[in-house]
Amino acid sequence: MAPPVGLGQGLTRLLQFSGQLSNENPLKHQLSFWTGLVQEYFTPKAVMKVTLWKDNQRNEAKPFEIGVPILPRFFLVTTQSGVKSMTLSLDGARERLLAQHHAVVECVSAVWTYKYNNGYTVTLRGPLTVHVFIIPLTSQQSSFTLRFDHLQFDAHTHEKFISLDSIAGQRAVETPKTPRVRNAPTPSPNGASVGQREEDRQWDEPRILIDHAVIPGEPVNAFGIPQATMRCLEVRNA
Repeated sequence: MAPPVGLGQGLTRLLQFSGQLSNENPLKHQLSFWTGLVQEYFTPKAVMKVTLWKDNQRNEAKPFEIGVPILPRFFLVTTQSGVKSMTLSLDGARERLLAQHHAVVECVSAVWTYKYNNGYTVTLRGPLTVHVFIIPLTSQQSSFTLRFDHLQFDAHTHEKFISLDSIAGQRAVETPKTPRVRNAPTPSPNGASVGQREEDRQWDEPRILIDHAVIPGEPVNAFGIPQATMRCLEVRNA
């Protein structure tokens, strides 16, 4: 008989799923890969609910309900849009037992990170709730697995970062400036003197100057996901 959940098994299963998302596998560009992954981690009637907010403002939201028939296509389109890996960070997550074979994992501030081939990293932050069930694999229930029946992620904010190596241009190290000695420091509007600021800067690392810098185009729209992924979800939810 399968043991009850609620003692961390559901959280462990969720981290295993995150590990599959983060693996840079060339098979991720095939629909069959995502179909198999969804079948392994989700129940047949599972639903993933995602809410996205435009420009990090609480004015316009895009809520989506993604069922199992759509989930593989959602992951495939996202991968084809330049995402090489995804990870779920669950600091402070808690797992509660709701029934013998049913637990819920809750994380007030989860982070869903997307790493793109062009050097961008986009993080979506918000509360995450996942209902986990024990599913028997045989009629005798001698073997079992854990699967998600309901996954809800409300991305309140998203942030974009770019790798310095992805910025093209001619680089040069700034020539350090020797602080000038002043008899009477000139006060500045924020309260710190100009002389003090210059003296403090002598301890800074030399800045890098990039002539005619070129930054890759942002791979996400105002809601924090690729536009192709957004179109896929809008069509499926229409």
